[in-house]
Amino acid sequence: MRVRTSLLIVVLCGIIAVSTLAGCVTTQTGTPTNTNSVTTAASGSSATTASKAPTAYRVTVGNVTVYAEAADTFAEREMGLMNRTYLNEDAGMLFIFPTPQQQSFWMKNMRIPLDIVFITADNHVLEIYASVPPCTGDPCTLYTSSAPIQYALEVNSGFCARNGIVSGDPVVIAAGS
Repeated sequence: MRVRTSLLIVVLCGIIAVSTLAGCVTTQTGTPTNTNSVTTAASGSSATTASKAPTAYRVTVGNVTVYAEAADTFAEREMGLMNRTYLNEDAGMLFIFPTPQQQSFWMKNMRIPLDIVFITADNHVLEIYASVPPCTGDPCTLYTSSAPIQYALEVNSGFCARNGIVSGDPVVIAAGS
């Protein structure tokens, strides 16, 4: 009887967790099979599809590819790369906004300097904030796009200079890691 009660509690907790955490992000380990839903989600469309957008993207800027973790919910965008002490050279974080608009970033609770690449809705680099240092005082400096953007890509400090990435470069965002 004790085993049945414990099992019932575990199952009940699982049902409650699933019903209350429907918006939680899960990590996909493979390439999504439904590329239409990925395109829809990545483009910021409000259309609903059966699958969630991937949590990883291949972002090609100019001639270099970055394997980017997605930040496509408010909570993920708010957390960003806070408290990370290391980022692989070809890694980054892609911030995906629901609609194009002017965006501001800060480096609160950051441990490493970054380049911030602002990307327009038509997939071009708008501008780059290079070698942005972690915030050490209050208030933190804001780094604001000069025009509406759909995406922002954070990469290691100096990455853009080392790879010749400049304003106007084309950007290709594809699902998968």
